[in-house]
Amino acid sequence: MEPRTDATFLTVEQAARRLGVSRNTAYLATKQYRRTGGQEGLPVVKIGGCLRVPVAVIERMTQLELPFETTP
Repeated sequence: MEPRTDATFLTVEQAARRLGVSRNTAYLATKQYRRTGGQEGLPVVKIGGCLRVPVAVIERMTQLELPFETTP
């Protein structure tokens, strides 16, 4: 796991590492977020030509208590 910094935003690659997913998965999730107007996917902002993920979003996502899916 990457050490915490005082950064407000992460690159998509940094966010992917924090979430334990591949770089490609993270980029696809940001694309989904932008395509759905923020209804689904990984929240991201575009700053100039760069995509950045707010650290607060990652912190909220990693603290969520999600139910486990069970298969019949």
